[in-house]
This record gives sequence, C-alpha cells and structure tokens, in this order.
Amino acid sequence: MARTIIFSSIGSCKYLMPFLLNQCGSLLYYLTLASTDLTLAVPICNSLAIIFTLIVGKALGEDIGGKRAVAGMVLTITGISLCITSSVSKT
Repeated sequence: MARTIIFSSIGSCKYLMPFLLNQCGSLLYYLTLASTDLTLAVPICNSLAIIFTLIVGKALGEDIGGKRAVAGMVLTITGISLCITSSVSKT
C-alpha cells in the first residue's frame, strides 16, 4: 500500500514539475560555481536564493512581510550589484 502511494506521487505532475525545476536550479548553481570566482559566485547565489524564494512565495499568494521584505530585497540587489561592479572593475 505504501509503495503504491509513493510511486503514484512520483509520477504526478504536481510533484514532478517542482522537482525538475529544483533540479535545474541546482544544476545552474553548480555550473555557476564551477565557472566563476567563488568570492563572487557564492554570495550572489545565496542572496538570489532568498530573492527568488520571496518572489515565488508572493506569486503563490503567501504573505512575504510587506515593506520590510521589499526593503530587504532592494538592499540585497544593491549589494549584489556592488559585488558585480567591483569584480568587473578589477578585470
């Protein structure tokens, strides 16, 4: 009985689509880490993970925290921009 439930949920589109999207994101993360400077890639990937989580949460109708969350996203994007700008100017 339990095996039937597990195997039927794996074949379900409701399970399979988010799983595949998550795996694509993980692949992109590792490709980014392999091809760029770690001092730049790790902070950007970790910061963007928070941003994407908030954006997807809002798209799904969750309460993301109002003005403070938006201010946090703006500060995060500003920090990422500063990191990218400083690394580009070095090269």
